[in-house]
Amino acid sequence: EGRQAVNAADFSIAQFRFLQRLLLVHGRLNYRRMCKFILYCFWKNIVLTLMLFYYTFISGFSGTSMFDGMLWTSFNVILFWPIVATGVFERDVDDEQALQNPEFYENGRLGLDLNMVKMTETLLSALVH
Repeated sequence: EGRQAVNAADFSIAQFRFLQRLLLVHGRLNYRRMCKFILYCFWKNIVLTLMLFYYTFISGFSGTSMFDGMLWTSFNVILFWPIVATGVFERDVDDEQALQNPEFYENGRLGLDLNMVKMTETLLSALVH
């Protein structure tokens, strides 16, 4: 029965000694990166939507397109790279510090990286840009 459960699972852990590193290092980094990715996607889309909203008033509600189709595509391709670079290179603490200080994990447990305050800050930042 154990082998069937492993085969049916999305992932499995061979030994429990790997669980500490998986949670405290990789789980923490994954949570922080996902929070930054979500906030960045909201920011990017809000900025784009507000540009179109402002353009509607400037164009006198004529229905003309502000951007060419190729510009829409390049907008997403160009703004794809900053979040990829952040995900690949950004580490606030090294692995050993994360293992020695489990209290770093509390940011994710308490929801400090993605909450209504962070969403409001992102919205205000998008309004300013």
